[in-house]
Amino acid sequence: MSLESQLTAFANSIRQPASAAKESPDTRRRMAIYRSLFFNNVSGFIQSGFPVLHSLYSEEKWQKLVRHFFTGHQCSSPYFIDISKEFVEFLSNEYHSEPDDPVFLAELAHYEWLELALSVREAGSYTPWQESGMPVLMSASPLSEVAAYHYPVHLISPEFQPHQSEAMHYYLLYRDPQHQVQFQHITALSAMAMELLGKQAYSFDKLVETIHQLAPQFSCDVLQQGLAPLIDQWLSCGAVVDATSS
Repeated sequence: MSLESQLTAFANSIRQPASAAKESPDTRRRMAIYRSLFFNNVSGFIQSGFPVLHSLYSEEKWQKLVRHFFTGHQCSSPYFIDISKEFVEFLSNEYHSEPDDPVFLAELAHYEWLELALSVREAGSYTPWQESGMPVLMSASPLSEVAAYHYPVHLISPEFQPHQSEAMHYYLLYRDPQHQVQFQHITALSAMAMELLGKQAYSFDKLVETIHQLAPQFSCDVLQQGLAPLIDQWLSCGAVVDATSS
């Protein structure tokens, strides 16, 4: 048997013990140790990455959910740091929800993953804004993300679990200068502004003009009055940065 075949058989036995029915008693004993180590490591990473989601499940049902992921999902990355992302992809694209799963399962998982992803993201080179006024050109920080969900994920807890969606909820998540991940529950218009800044650099006037073209029900004067303090706030907290020299 080739090395590749041996590794494949080993992995299959770890994930699907039933596939290893022909193993000898001694091999089954040794493989049981490996199965426990592998599963507990993966389970630990998921539990630490999704504390709110974990708090909504009994331990038995949580272990069942993680086991579904462990045995059924083909991870595309070999790194432990990517397990949380793989878990989100599994819940969003592969998992068939059971009747007692929360309706917001995939959205809450994605929100919690974003917090983790931003906390470890490589920033690259960018210039935080430390002056008064507004830069000539500005863009979204590379340490920021905009997300939209059907449920108010920032409020979900064992005491509050919405059963139906009433409106879209928009969020800005970013890592501040103190390296802490923060979030803002923002309006659809604010989300539009941040998404534009995430695609390219804008001057303030050009940003106002572009938003007016996309949402003509808002005049340029109204947009200027609303966006000016918002952009100032985003600059001060690091969600928007100076792009003049980029």
